[in-house]
Amino acid sequence: MSAAADAALAAALAPANTSLALQPLKELSLPAPVSWAPQTAGWLIVALALLALAAWAAWIAWRRHQRERYRKIALAELDALAARLNDAPHRAAALAAIAPLIKRTALAAAPRERVAALTGDAWLAFLARTRGQFDARSGALLSLLSYAPPETLATVSQHDAEALVGHARDWIRDHHVEI
Repeated sequence: MSAAADAALAAALAPANTSLALQPLKELSLPAPVSWAPQTAGWLIVALALLALAAWAAWIAWRRHQRERYRKIALAELDALAARLNDAPHRAAALAAIAPLIKRTALAAAPRERVAALTGDAWLAFLARTRGQFDARSGALLSLLSYAPPETLATVSQHDAEALVGHARDWIRDHHVEI
């Protein structure tokens, strides 16, 4: 290339010439921001379906919570009774309250006509059928607790009382009654 051509090229690419070349151009206008609102009815239907599904799941969870609430109440009461077993003046009363607590829990779970009249071996059979893990000693103690005088309850060993509370806790937590 010749020197004259180089000079012409340099002059054409010079900043002054570049700004002159850009002057007739106008700045591009940006489009409006995309809206978060759905543009079609399909998205509204999807949103309503998801909302209905969430409401249904919340309703199912609430029903399950209401259905299982008696267990939590019974377990809290059993924990309070277990704490009173270590207190000598309240030990007999705490032991005597375990059997009615289990009966009330069973009445909350099963129809009254199937549970209310059960006593003795029939009551223990019901507990075993509905997930009871009561061994012979705890079962006998449970039957004794319902009718024994406080003097008899005072003779129950700490080990037997703790075993009974453990069996009662397991039954309250895990029982399943066929309706």
